[in-house]
Amino acid sequence: MPTRPSVQNLNATSADVLNVIRNNASPQYRSLVIEADAGDAATLKTIGNVIMSYPGLQNEFLSALVNRIGRVMLTSKLYSSPISILKKGMLEFGETVEEICVNIAKPHEFDPEVAETEVFKREIPDVRTAFHIMNFTKFYKATVSNDQLRQAFLSWSGITELIAGIVNQMYTAANYDEYQTMKYLLGKIIVDGLIYASEIDEVNATNMKGIVSVIKGASNNFEFLSPNYNMSGVMSYSMKNDQFLLIDSTFDATMDVEVLAAAFNMDKAEFAGHRVLIDGFGNIDNARLVELFADDENYTALTSEQVEALAKIPAVLVDRNFFMMFDNFMNFTEQYNSQGLYWNYFYHTWKTFSVSPFSNAMLFVPGTPGVTSVTVSPDSATASVGDVVQLSATVVTTNFAPKTVTWSSGNSNVTVDANGKVTIGTGASGSAVITATSTYDNTKNDTCTITIS
Repeated sequence: MPTRPSVQNLNATSADVLNVIRNNASPQYRSLVIEADAGDAATLKTIGNVIMSYPGLQNEFLSALVNRIGRVMLTSKLYSSPISILKKGMLEFGETVEEICVNIAKPHEFDPEVAETEVFKREIPDVRTAFHIMNFTKFYKATVSNDQLRQAFLSWSGITELIAGIVNQMYTAANYDEYQTMKYLLGKIIVDGLIYASEIDEVNATNMKGIVSVIKGASNNFEFLSPNYNMSGVMSYSMKNDQFLLIDSTFDATMDVEVLAAAFNMDKAEFAGHRVLIDGFGNIDNARLVELFADDENYTALTSEQVEALAKIPAVLVDRNFFMMFDNFMNFTEQYNSQGLYWNYFYHTWKTFSVSPFSNAMLFVPGTPGVTSVTVSPDSATASVGDVVQLSATVVTTNFAPKTVTWSSGNSNVTVDANGKVTIGTGASGSAVITATSTYDNTKNDTCTITIS
């Protein structure tokens, strides 16, 4: 089970920091290093002289400084980021999360005569699973020299400045990379047509009333069971309190927040907790992402045309559980280089970036989403009883219309699953027409005819 670490803020003074380190240090450290007195600047100089005189004390001091105080700073910042409300917390054990969804049961007509023969027949629940695997294992590095450590003891502010120097550059990089990865993940599934698209007017000050009406309608519809707003097509719903609006910062500046809050039946203060500000859905740092995922064969950069289209999206409405984002591992380690007289600090951060196929999501786009065509491949095949045939469907869309399809079979002895896998069952003969129909526009479809030999 994921957990959120208890968040503490570093409000301690430099003297407090020095004394916390001393109280938890080795007997030798406590015997040589005196207590810090914030009212006596001379004690700081004395502590610095002693620590700089013993390499062993330097290592112990810096290790405690980073691993104790630095971790408090890091945790505090990590869980106050804009997207932290959508993260699931720390996954203490394991690298994989299994998400299970049980679709609603089918209805049956009451008939006593039928009951005589069907009462003991099984009805297997429609259980679906999704696995979210750790896919981000990065580390960041910072160096602290002897001179930097020595200067830390020249003023009381020097201690906290040293902590910030060690922690901030690594944290800032990790936080930026997390944010960019989240936006890339969202942009990629939007481009791939995996999120339901809703048309709005062109975004400008005069069209805000109509845009809010569309967003309110979507928010209202989320509260009703529907298969339309999640990737897997299961019956799902999202109550108002579980809905979050990712909103473009420029659109947010134009929109009256109180009007938008009213669309969610919330006051302004309550809605603030359900509003996640994004600096543009198309504002993606491709150069940084290429550096991050240079060794990932699954990474494909978004094209300039895709980024331009994403930039026109003002908002995306998601369920609380849409983003399956976990922190798997965080660790600070250090290594002293005796030849160079410096310490190297390493911050490892491992994460899981994924989305739930069972949770609701909807994007709002100026323009009419549409499905141009559905093409099934192959368009014909020959198979025998017991064989399995894998089909695929290519869906061409405009304005981010979903590219998902539903599969159906025209032969009762031939089945097809949600992924286009066709199974030729016992008793099948003749042929079977397998149809892929767009989930967004049911007038767009294509077929494959399977001849059963």
